[in-house]
Amino acid sequence: MAQERGGKPVDVLTFFQNGKIDPIKFRWNGKVYPVTRINKQWTETQGARHLYHFIVESNGPDNYELSFDSNKFTWQIVQVA
Repeated sequence: MAQERGGKPVDVLTFFQNGKIDPIKFRWNGKVYPVTRINKQWTETQGARHLYHFIVESNGPDNYELSFDSNKFTWQIVQVA
């Protein structure tokens, strides 16, 4: 797939435990993608806002950057590469 950038809302099944955030699977463009591996994660702070970023793999060759906004409690898909 060609690289895509954006900030599109996405539904993510997430496991929250002991301050840790684990994306389990996400639904994007009508399809469900299981998260098979988390390759990288980091936190970005914008004032009082915390964004938690994850580069994840699913079944297939693409990597997906997911971002969780802890203030709004929402997820976005930021990039597909």
